[in-house]
Amino acid sequence: MNTWKYISAMAIVGAVFLSRPGFSQDTTTTTTTAPGTTTTTSGNTTIVQTEPPPSTVVVSNYSEPFYRDHELSIDGYGTLSLGEQFIDKISSARVRKNGRLGAGAGVNLFFAKNVGIGADAWSEDSRGRFIDNVSGNLIVRFPIADSGLAPYVFGGGGYQFEPVSQAFGQFGAGIEVRFNPHVGIFVDARYLVARKTDDFGLGRAGFRFSF
Repeated sequence: MNTWKYISAMAIVGAVFLSRPGFSQDTTTTTTTAPGTTTTTSGNTTIVQTEPPPSTVVVSNYSEPFYRDHELSIDGYGTLSLGEQFIDKISSARVRKNGRLGAGAGVNLFFAKNVGIGADAWSEDSRGRFIDNVSGNLIVRFPIADSGLAPYVFGGGGYQFEPVSQAFGQFGAGIEVRFNPHVGIFVDARYLVARKTDDFGLGRAGFRFSF
């Protein structure tokens, strides 16, 4: 009889001990609630793990055009001039014998893709004034698609300091070739109507740097 009492008492003590709070066996539950988010529950502790979203790479197909709506350019060039009497019957022999070589620089400002203004100065006599001639022009150009080619025409006027001081009017045409939107070459020719002397022609060839 005492043995059964002892066993019953131990059973009651064990039941009370197991029923105490916090003694229950922990269970771990893992749940995916949303893409990239995992919730893990272990006993009284909940752990939420969030993966960073994938990064976004933006690829642009934009390429800078060869000729822009608003553009400033600087020219450096060589010149060759011929008198009117030699232009009428031009030949390589006349150019070599009567042509005058020079050098100059200019600046152009385009406030639209096709229309701009330009100013240039050049000299053909290194023994006299530093600048022999200055001129200003209205320029109209015609870029050909994305080829980098742009024929252009221009007209305006200027002033000659040497060998004769006189005003002149001028008109001409040329073509520009761009290797990229900022560097190119050009060649053009103009006819100058002088006030005091015979008319004459001027050819230019050089580099153009655009910004």
